[in-house]
Amino acid sequence: MNLLVCATEYYPHGFGIANVAHRVVERLKVKGVSCTVCSPTGPDITTGSRRLIRELAVGGLLHYWTGVARLPGADEYDAIWMHNPLFPGMSPFPHGVATIHSTYLNKYCQGMSPQRYYRLASAIERRSLARTARVNRFTAVSETVDADLRAIGLDPSRIALIPNGVDTGCFSPGEGREELRRNLDIPGGHTVLIFLGRMSEVKQPERLVETFSHLHRLQPDTTLVMAGGGDRLDATRACARDLGIDEAVRFLGTVDSDETPELYRVADCFVMASRSEGSPLALLEAFSTGLPAIVSPIQPLCFVEDQGIGRVVDFDQPEAAAESMATYIDSDLRRAGERARTYVTER
Repeated sequence: MNLLVCATEYYPHGFGIANVAHRVVERLKVKGVSCTVCSPTGPDITTGSRRLIRELAVGGLLHYWTGVARLPGADEYDAIWMHNPLFPGMSPFPHGVATIHSTYLNKYCQGMSPQRYYRLASAIERRSLARTARVNRFTAVSETVDADLRAIGLDPSRIALIPNGVDTGCFSPGEGREELRRNLDIPGGHTVLIFLGRMSEVKQPERLVETFSHLHRLQPDTTLVMAGGGDRLDATRACARDLGIDEAVRFLGTVDSDETPELYRVADCFVMASRSEGSPLALLEAFSTGLPAIVSPIQPLCFVEDQGIGRVVDFDQPEAAAESMATYIDSDLRRAGERARTYVTER
């Protein structure tokens, strides 16, 4: 089977979509599927521009998908796997499947700013996906994304819910935590929280650091590890410095995906303050490694309390969130981490 994979980011140049696509592609290759990847950085076909996507956002995405629509030889592939497609016109690939990881509609409904931009982007998204749905079927990575697609107006019979998966053999509890912590200059006996992902507005890294500053005052024997690059990285570093907690926060920048399984093992608990999510791969990887999670109160994440594998806090109320976090990390994190591991391996 010959498969064309189209994504606006691909490993090692990206985060969520990039890593999901890459890991599935590697598995497919093992099973004998011939995969050709098309993204702004290749590795097989290059179209679009990372710079335009970074600077123009939805305009850069439209530019990329215009390039995809013009690719020669698409009929040579048995199937085309499209990640968050945003064609300006009709989908040119009747043998394509579209996987939706998140929607502009959700970001707009969550009140993300600037509201005018997200209102415009969600309108463009609605028009594009409605046209794509005339030709292609969709998969949604979470119930939230499924609901978003229905709200956009897609026929439910053309949507399949297929959650993101995780390699539970690769992401698993392991030995050597103390040595790993020494390598990061983390004091002995500290409770370590970790965030791994894109430092972008939607992830609210500065709000996470602000909340951690309150937690650190309540419990000085805590360290926050933040791994990932993005346009808010410098501002987040400055935030930690201005709050006087830069010595308690370890900024690792972009890390290679081969290093992430070991990195999760450094921590006692995963943390994310996102305003909007689909089905975050990093959260599943953390669970698989045996970490519970502290998350923001958005619908795709609230299940952690129902499952007994985490705590939901409102990062828009940093002091109250910190108090709740302090209470939670004083609980039996190891037992919660075991339940988190079971949740992933048995789902």
